[in-house]
Amino acid sequence: MKKICLIVIMVVAMVFIFSCFAGCKKIDIKEYPAVDTEFRYSLDDSIKFCDLTSAPLDNQNRGFRGETYITLGTDEAYPNSGENYVDKLDEQLSRHGVQDIKILQVYVYLIKYYNTDIPQSALDQLKSYFELLKSKNVKILLRFAYETSEGQKEGPRTRNIEKHCSQLKTFISQNRQLFDDVVYAVQLGMIGLWGEGHGSVHRISVRRVIEAVADMVPEEVPIMVRTPEMLTQVPDNLESRFSVHDDYLLGYDHEWGMMDWQSPEYPKLLTKCKYTITDGELPWGRSGIEIDLKGLVGQCVGYGLTTLSIEHNYNEEEDKIFALEKAKSEYLDKEFLDSNHYPYNPNLLTDGKISILDYLKYHLGYQLVASNLKIQSGKASFMLTNFGFASPYYYDMKVYVDGKEVKTYEEFDSKNLLQFGQSVFTFDYEGGDIEIELFNKRDNDDKIRLYNDIEFVDGKNVIFRS
Repeated sequence: MKKICLIVIMVVAMVFIFSCFAGCKKIDIKEYPAVDTEFRYSLDDSIKFCDLTSAPLDNQNRGFRGETYITLGTDEAYPNSGENYVDKLDEQLSRHGVQDIKILQVYVYLIKYYNTDIPQSALDQLKSYFELLKSKNVKILLRFAYETSEGQKEGPRTRNIEKHCSQLKTFISQNRQLFDDVVYAVQLGMIGLWGEGHGSVHRISVRRVIEAVADMVPEEVPIMVRTPEMLTQVPDNLESRFSVHDDYLLGYDHEWGMMDWQSPEYPKLLTKCKYTITDGELPWGRSGIEIDLKGLVGQCVGYGLTTLSIEHNYNEEEDKIFALEKAKSEYLDKEFLDSNHYPYNPNLLTDGKISILDYLKYHLGYQLVASNLKIQSGKASFMLTNFGFASPYYYDMKVYVDGKEVKTYEEFDSKNLLQFGQSVFTFDYEGGDIEIELFNKRDNDDKIRLYNDIEFVDGKNVIFRS
């Protein structure tokens, strides 16, 4: 009964948000340079490629994600659920383990303190929770929230949110390395039901919350908002840090969707999203809303999606088959991918096709392949190609020859490895093994494994053995 009531609330809330936003505020999305729709250079076989059976799934900050909750000041996960937050975390990792998820969306509910300061005991609880997540090798998409019920009287005012953001800024500063080790991106949250920006009986200043969250979060960490109307309210000096999360992916244009696909602002939104981090999810499968799986693929490609929820519309109930489960047996073939200009790694196709679930599983976020190795006249070079939907956000690269660092590419620019991106790197070479290390600048233990059938030793990809 509780689940049915929650679904009804969610559907009503969706109607509310989009009826409220429709036509209320002008949408004005900043224009970014167009992104390629095909690869410019051919790849040779000088560095062996992997196939579907050997493709790595341990790269972080990308792929399918689950979701979990913690209500600070209590032992509960979701507020008033009676479910322990540690048990909920373990359940998520167990239930989605078959898909090798490395990311969880974490809702941190602050409702107990909606009109007071967050006490030190709650901040200590949050630190312990982050330490637990780190011990489980989980990265999180972080969202703070308060309200969960339509018409809920207990909820923050703008000044309460601003004060909490100030406290959380201090918490993050005092625990910066732990934060960097665990949090890969932040959603604006804070406002309305589940932090989705709608449904609150309290009038909240969106712009002030945007500024408070931006001040709370280190500038290297991307922030997502729920609607293009909210994105439009981001000040110009903060705009490059912000993107959206689309929590209603259906695979087709819908009145409850992010925005009208015929709007001149829609293609601008899709292009802008490819320059940062974008997340999404389908509606709950038990809501019964139809999903167009091939259209869903197009939305994921269009947004340059980094992560996608597998909590929604996958294995919610044991006796029912939902959309992402059906995606295991529906396929995309080479002709379809080519005709629609979707990025894909041809080495991951089997008999010229790939299941929709596997296509998403391996192409969400970044997927880097090294090729075109050339050695001549005291120089060596290689090319990186991104077969994924999104860039490797906030990574750097080092090249080693015979174990010695010969070049650090601090100018390594993720914008050169957006969707369909390719970059060539050249360095001095007088002989010896060549290794590439791609590391997260916020968490140096996070190393990218290339989609090549090569050795991966201590976080380094061995692209050449002399």
